[in-house]
Amino acid sequence: MDKKENVPIRHGNEISVAERHQMIQEYLSGGYTKQEIWYKYTGKTEEHGGLLKWMRMYGYIDDEIKRRPRFTSIINFPIMDNSEDLNKSELVARIKQLEKELQDTKLREEGYRLMIEIAEKTFKIPISKKSDTK
Repeated sequence: MDKKENVPIRHGNEISVAERHQMIQEYLSGGYTKQEIWYKYTGKTEEHGGLLKWMRMYGYIDDEIKRRPRFTSIINFPIMDNSEDLNKSELVARIKQLEKELQDTKLREEGYRLMIEIAEKTFKIPISKKSDTK
């Protein structure tokens, strides 16, 4: 199939089942690419997965088509019900609790930083990571 022959153009649905099996056998023999076989039988240069579809249809390949979903299901996202709405006093209490946790975390971070500084001065060794290291 080195040179292009003048093959009459045929559509995939015009090809008989026997010819389809023959095309698949030719492809599986390993001598030609799918495009070369498709051109030989249809006169078209692009086969758009027709041979592969027939291979699945006639049992030459038993794997299923694996496709990714086109959209994310809405089921995966939590939806707030009206019953979950918090009133204003509960929201204010929650904000105060979070502010207290933030303050505690800042104090803890400051304590760790001071401990590292004291240890570095006392033992004369670098402990904290320098900004230019990777």
